[in-house]
Amino acid sequence: ISLIYENGLLVKAVTRGDGVRGDDVTQNIKTIRSLPLRIKAKNIPARFEVRGEVFLSKDVFKQLNKDREDIGEETYANARNTASGTVKMQDSAEVARRKLDCYVYYLLGADNEIKTHAESIHKLESWGFKVSQTYKQCKSIEAVLAYINEWDKKRLELPLDTDGVVIKVNSLEQQSQLGF
Repeated sequence: ISLIYENGLLVKAVTRGDGVRGDDVTQNIKTIRSLPLRIKAKNIPARFEVRGEVFLSKDVFKQLNKDREDIGEETYANARNTASGTVKMQDSAEVARRKLDCYVYYLLGADNEIKTHAESIHKLESWGFKVSQTYKQCKSIEAVLAYINEWDKKRLELPLDTDGVVIKVNSLEQQSQLGF
């Protein structure tokens, strides 16, 4: 999800879509209780974008499927697709009942004051965003490989399904030079 804030207020939420164009899902995203609708911190940029991942926790997904099963409806195949479909529903009240959650992981438009990915994560946390506490800054490739090894099995203990580890270069300038 891409979240646009102006003067501290969430004004737009757009899905990733095809990588160029996504769906406006602002009303549905506003039902996610862990996302701040207004940033109350001082010295925030006039306009900035936050990117993250909307998800259903394992417990919420399990309960949703149990409820569907109880009324004789077909259960959902997986939490990731169910979360994605929920974000695009027409009925925001139903979206709210499904208890979506969100981790954010990327900050854009902070006026170049932030030089590293780690700084941006800390800034997002200080503004009240929910960030996965599994992140770690590694100083060497050996530390990265050890982290990957550690989370290969440990990820199964998380409250949501994951399919791997994301590794990012910490320097935002180097990220820009390397591209995507």
